[in-house]
Amino acid sequence: MEIHAAQTGPLDVNTFILPLAGRAVLLVDPAACEFSGDEKALAKVLDEHDCAPVGVLLTHGHFDHVCGLKALRAAFPNIPIAIHEADKNFLGENSREAHRQSLSLLGMDGDEEFLLELSGLPAADFLLKDGDFLDAVFKAECVAGAFTGDEAPDFEAVSNALSHWRVIHTPGHTKGSVCFYNESEKVLVSGDTVFYQSYGRTDLPGGDESQMQKSLAKIFEELPKDVLVYPGHGSYGFELGANE
Repeated sequence: MEIHAAQTGPLDVNTFILPLAGRAVLLVDPAACEFSGDEKALAKVLDEHDCAPVGVLLTHGHFDHVCGLKALRAAFPNIPIAIHEADKNFLGENSREAHRQSLSLLGMDGDEEFLLELSGLPAADFLLKDGDFLDAVFKAECVAGAFTGDEAPDFEAVSNALSHWRVIHTPGHTKGSVCFYNESEKVLVSGDTVFYQSYGRTDLPGGDESQMQKSLAKIFEELPKDVLVYPGHGSYGFELGANE
């Protein structure tokens, strides 16, 4: 599986482009936005690789992982967005205070222009739960909406590719933090749950150290050690066993 990556947004989030079938791909944690001056970065990368995004996955709702949604929707008006149900408050018109808390803890609370941009983020189209397979989340109509003109996507092939991705609820960094696991490819997109020889902080809104330790134990007990990990920040493509 050839996963493309771009470091986007004000805190250099790893935005991943997950291949499905043909031109169809999923985007994980788009952060390219006007505030960081890279709002067109993802559209450029997608164009360079001739990709058609059929959906957006969010590993959690913190501002640095969702701030690119507005620019992405401007480029791809029909693209659906999915986040865990426990983090839905980070999106939509009532999300301002959740992001203000995060910005304050990071010393960025003076950036009112950025906060205003975060207040205009689109709401989620789909709410994820533990154990969901993505073919049940992104239906055929989502796939069709990503293609234009006379191009006909292979719905069966895309649905089959989506069926290999499973949602693992891993609260700790936020209440709704998730990882996305592909068993057939042995790939884990871990967001801010698992980093290389580290894990995400638990002192931001929605964080809980006890929950984080339970989530990490779940990951390390259930998944093979040779699974390749693609986290939300820093080095990616390392084996899960490297963290033991």
